[in-house]
Amino acid sequence: MIRAIVLGSVALLTVGYAWPPDYAEQSRADVATCVSYTRRTSPQFDAQVRGVDLATGHVDIQRSAADARAEVAFASCLLAVRHWRLIERNLPSPTDPGPIDPSSKADEASPSFVR
Repeated sequence: MIRAIVLGSVALLTVGYAWPPDYAEQSRADVATCVSYTRRTSPQFDAQVRGVDLATGHVDIQRSAADARAEVAFASCLLAVRHWRLIERNLPSPTDPGPIDPSSKADEASPSFVR
């Protein structure tokens, strides 16, 4: 029963959600950035976006056969870039606490130790 409620809630929340129109363009830019990063260690590496499904957010990437080092570099870069673009960039910035008021510290009596 709880599973049905959770699945129903998730379905209601996600119905009608669509990725922004510039999502496909951002995905292509992110892949291009990571390809240039990966080519520093593996010049033969190549990848390109085949297509982007705006209904599901799925990005289809075609990669050339490359060594394991290039594959790891590309995957790590893409994960970091997409995480920043989709999550961290949209988080609210932490508020600055401002300078500490020294007068509030002076009002407190310092503890005295007597032997």
